[in-house]
Amino acid sequence: MASEEIIQLDTLLEPISEDNPVGYDIREDSSPTSAYYAIKDARNAARAAERNNMFDGDSSEADDQWRKILDLAPNILQNNAKDLEVASWYTEALIRRYGFQGLRDGFKLIQGLIDKYWDNLYPLPDEDGVETRVASLTGLNGEGAEGVLITPIRNVELTQGSEPGPFSFWKYSQALDVEKIIDEEAKADKAAKLGFSNEDVERAVSESSETFFVDIRDDIITCMEIYKEVGRVLDEYCGINDAPPTSNITNMLEDCLGAVNHIGKYKMPSEDSDEASGEGDDEATASGESGAQMAQASGPIKTRADAFKKLIEISEFFRKTEPHSPISYILQRAVKWGDMPLDDLMKELIPDSSARDFYGSLTGVKTDDE
Repeated sequence: MASEEIIQLDTLLEPISEDNPVGYDIREDSSPTSAYYAIKDARNAARAAERNNMFDGDSSEADDQWRKILDLAPNILQNNAKDLEVASWYTEALIRRYGFQGLRDGFKLIQGLIDKYWDNLYPLPDEDGVETRVASLTGLNGEGAEGVLITPIRNVELTQGSEPGPFSFWKYSQALDVEKIIDEEAKADKAAKLGFSNEDVERAVSESSETFFVDIRDDIITCMEIYKEVGRVLDEYCGINDAPPTSNITNMLEDCLGAVNHIGKYKMPSEDSDEASGEGDDEATASGESGAQMAQASGPIKTRADAFKKLIEISEFFRKTEPHSPISYILQRAVKWGDMPLDDLMKELIPDSSARDFYGSLTGVKTDDE
């Protein structure tokens, strides 16, 4: 069950007035009190402050400007104009303040505006056609590059927990990269530079509640469902060639969902695990595999080739079901090592030639260095 709504969606989707449901084009007001330029300036200032924070440390300027947008956008949408650009900026602010819960509500708002007001929705098409109306939605996803929502999605916290947590998808991915380093000294150095490791992620998960993981999983799924429907409707209204692309956001949400399902699998209620198990049983039955066939597939391994084949199958299973787990990577590496000549294996496992010589003298194993 997804978490509760955090914006007054019904109120924001009510007509501005009976005789003018969509209001007026706020871009036409260039006065010092213009609502459009107030929110546009706040959004530009927030983005600039975030870029500066990448180099000059943390500042509250970006958060202050996004909070301003959280105040300005609802007022505009309720009292001035039904406007996709304002809704898009509002969505950018919502995800930064409320994570996937905010993104979900932002997508619901965009969906509602399109469903109720598409024919007269601002901004109006111009000489470039419908492209102008949906330009802000294109910007959310990006076209030929990452859109403005990708980094905020990547930075939403996927765990609770104390320092160095909580962990976002971005930090979790970095921890996984460290985990894949074979050399223990290099791994420790990398973890020290990052300030965290996969063990810290696991500790943060253990400190997180079941409710947290259930809510964030359901919120991501709802985000994906709503965004998919928005894309479908825009394909219909705009045509395939002019509709905003959606793949970047969709892929990023899928990555986050995969991460949550993996790290939070032992935090999900037992009925979720039972349901997943039941689905697996149904699939096995539907495939027509008999009990004898199942037994044969899981029978004793008789040859070295059988063993490697089984490892590859297991690796593929984990690659598909737990794409963020290092298990698949480790199994593939083991199979690769198993097929390598001893000399090549020693060079990969022990890159330093003097260390290989010492190993050879200690164990009696000859390498091509000798």
